[in-house]
Amino acid sequence: MATQTYNLDEIFAVTTKYIDKNVEEIFCNTTPLLKEIMKKKEYVDGGNRLTVALDFNPNQSIGYITGTAADLLNVNPQQNLIPAELPWKFMYSNFSITLRDLNATADSKHAIVSLVSQKAKNTLASVRQFLASSFYGSAADDPNAFNGMKDIFAPSGTAYAGLTDTDLGVDAVGDKKWLPRFDTTSTVCDYQTIEPMLTKLKTKASIEGNASKLGYMVSKAAVLSSFKQKQQLQQRFLPAKDLEVGFDGINVDGVVWYADEFCEGAGTAYKLYLINADSIKFFHKYGFDGKDSPQDVSGLRIPNQPIMVHQKFYTGNLFCVDRRLNGVFTALNPAATRA
Repeated sequence: MATQTYNLDEIFAVTTKYIDKNVEEIFCNTTPLLKEIMKKKEYVDGGNRLTVALDFNPNQSIGYITGTAADLLNVNPQQNLIPAELPWKFMYSNFSITLRDLNATADSKHAIVSLVSQKAKNTLASVRQFLASSFYGSAADDPNAFNGMKDIFAPSGTAYAGLTDTDLGVDAVGDKKWLPRFDTTSTVCDYQTIEPMLTKLKTKASIEGNASKLGYMVSKAAVLSSFKQKQQLQQRFLPAKDLEVGFDGINVDGVVWYADEFCEGAGTAYKLYLINADSIKFFHKYGFDGKDSPQDVSGLRIPNQPIMVHQKFYTGNLFCVDRRLNGVFTALNPAATRA
């Protein structure tokens, strides 16, 4: 029996459910960075921009008193919060079935289901690669792109979320409150290089009252391999949930170090990110957690072309709400050794 229009509509409807069901899974099973960030994603119900109120100034209206009428309390007004803002970013995925595709397919419902399903799988693979790569990118390279790791770890003097590293001042030990930690000179991938920053970031999270610990580290496999060879680690402990989805790495002072081939690095300059899991969030409205966009379409035929399309839209952005709890090495050389 020839495939009718209503059959195609039904096929595309089933395909839509397939994509919606699997799109969340690919975010969890794609790359370590994508998995960790998507575990912390938060739904935001609209607004012109994404705004986070930063608590940058400790409350000065606090202290000891005698408990008598002679006490004079400090009730002077004080600014404790300052807004950080990023724009919403918009993304889409699309696949199409042409008249030529249908003409080459056996004239049965099952054959066309197979064709559409394969197109959907290819689309999901493309979304996976696109997101995994863009999370390491920068809106400076493409204004429409997510504000990725290059923006979060922008150097001193470059504004992030509308604030420069001087806008929030310094903390009790003189470190800038709106700037990650950088190591731009170390080249050897060993424990002696990494431990000081690792300890510093853990301590800073504790001092600042951040209950979360340093969550994870990510680099290309070459950096991780170089570290393992130098340390000759024999034991590798990872959470079972991470092993189940195929991620591998090592545990360094209680912090999991993942290999992620989308991380930047080549030649003699590789990056290693040390990330506080609670400080980097993905805010979203459409396209995630079953929140479909009103613009999503399935089985729409283009009026002036022999094409049927499926389109899905996503809105959101990556946002670091506390840059000082994160760090990065920018010049690691897997081949470098100590004299």
